[in-house]
Amino acid sequence: MTTPNVRWTFHGTVLVHDYDAALAWLNRMTGCTALEFSDAGPPVSRRGGCCSLGDNLLELMEPNDPASPGGRYLERFGPGLFNIALQVDDIQAMSDHLGAHGAPVAFPPEQGFTFTRPRDTCGIQFEWADIQGEWDPRFGGAWPSARGLIETPRIAWWGALVSDPGEAVRRLNALWPAPVLHLDPSAPPDRIAAALSLGDGVLALYRLPETLEEERALWGVATGKARTHLIALRVTSLADACVTLTAEGVRLLRESADEIVTRPEDCHGLVISWTERDLSGDPRGPLRPIGATTGSR
Repeated sequence: MTTPNVRWTFHGTVLVHDYDAALAWLNRMTGCTALEFSDAGPPVSRRGGCCSLGDNLLELMEPNDPASPGGRYLERFGPGLFNIALQVDDIQAMSDHLGAHGAPVAFPPEQGFTFTRPRDTCGIQFEWADIQGEWDPRFGGAWPSARGLIETPRIAWWGALVSDPGEAVRRLNALWPAPVLHLDPSAPPDRIAAALSLGDGVLALYRLPETLEEERALWGVATGKARTHLIALRVTSLADACVTLTAEGVRLLRESADEIVTRPEDCHGLVISWTERDLSGDPRGPLRPIGATTGSR
């Protein structure tokens, strides 16, 4: 059986307490711009929608039902990156394929999307979709031109914590043959242990720290569970980004030569890495200077 095709990242979904406040902050800092909005009922039960951020999309999700999966997660663990949504050619074919490989979908994809359960994908929740929204720049919509205080031309990578990075790579590759860009299962928990191509970006896997204290020191929050947890934003100048963040009252949690992680409580609960680094093998290639001719985005 041919594996259904994963085309690119549909979006990353972020749980927030206040959609309007989170969007306003992201817009000011990065130029993040709403592309669509709805106050939706089940199965998503959220007030929010997809927004452009750099070269990809971010769904801001304020649960409108505390009993929904998103509402329960927000109450228990707080805001942050909730899942990664992947764009596929044929959602029914992908659903059938996932079920045949031990990851049955949560509900039939009658609306063009569905989810798999984290327990079947090493703790990472994935959404799968073949939606082609007219607002989506990949399907003819316009990329907004807004810029924020910090130049963030792309989402450098999406991050997830997993108990065993090597096993997570094997499991995810059993569901779809994502090219492995990097694999170092012995990497310390503050460094990327594995990276998979998403076609238009990268999913980076980090080892889940052994203690809540270490997890909180590295990421500003601690749940003790595998999950998606991080948005890494590629900036054109880390020094300038640091100055701007400090001026805006955003505190640094930790920093290295090519990356800073900010305190999530200053970023509407989001764990954000700001980096000048392009990961080796990134399917988009190295970042071109702002203003360079890039063709289609």
